[in-house]
Amino acid sequence: MTTLNNNWPEEFPFPTVIRTVVCCDLDETYIPSDNDKKALGGVNFLESYITSCAEEKGILAGWITGTNLDSAWRKSKGYISRSPHFICCSLGTEFYWVKNGRLVPSDTWEERIRRSGYSHQNVKSLISVLLEQGMPLEKQPEDYQGPYKISYYYPDGPRMASDFACIQALANEQRVRVIFTRCNPAAGDPPDCYDVEFIPLCCGKDQAVSFLREETALPKEAIIAFGDSANDFAMFAQSGRGYLVGNADPFAIKQYGSSLDGAYCHGILNVLKELLDWPPESPDNQYHLNK
Repeated sequence: MTTLNNNWPEEFPFPTVIRTVVCCDLDETYIPSDNDKKALGGVNFLESYITSCAEEKGILAGWITGTNLDSAWRKSKGYISRSPHFICCSLGTEFYWVKNGRLVPSDTWEERIRRSGYSHQNVKSLISVLLEQGMPLEKQPEDYQGPYKISYYYPDGPRMASDFACIQALANEQRVRVIFTRCNPAAGDPPDCYDVEFIPLCCGKDQAVSFLREETALPKEAIIAFGDSANDFAMFAQSGRGYLVGNADPFAIKQYGSSLDGAYCHGILNVLKELLDWPPESPDNQYHLNK
């Protein structure tokens, strides 16, 4: 079960006026999964840039990740020196603002989930039916489970299309959102598998970006998103610009058609410098946070 950890490092300076929201996936985007690669991840350069420019350039930066809060804490501890402004974890099902190093759940986000009618028990019943039908679903590790998210692996095979159609039909009956995504072995997933993840209808990486747009009153063009795998495509679709970092999953790069030259935070920083290192925008293009 995910616990609320309120011992995060001090967050980036919070802009008085928000002009740009930067949304980053965590595993293999912001933080390398392999400890041997962390020294090359470039997080210190990105942190220095955002810390120095957040107020001047109006940057609101955070994570939108499939991993749960406990996992995000464990992976970031000792690696980051600055917390993001927000953390949306468990595949966009939990949303927290970071204030003075403490996590503050968003009441607005929680209300969205309450209104959705999501039931954990309904998902368990749905999965029970699927397993009884012999579907080859394997429950994922605890890092990828959450209070509003239940995740399974499905091995690629000849029955996949018909099985996914069946899963989708049952999920529709229970008013549950199901997301199918090709796994990324570099992030610790098994090869030749798909994620099958059950979440509330109002949640997901795309819904997290839409929520941020509502909270900030920003247009789509002011959102910049970064990821490394196919499950980030939905986030990209709701953003003005979406980028796969240079170390992204080859399957995702083939599907998306492009990736950055820089890996991990190096790629993120290069884009931010290219897009944001211009004279300040006019007052007409400034937005205040609506929280």
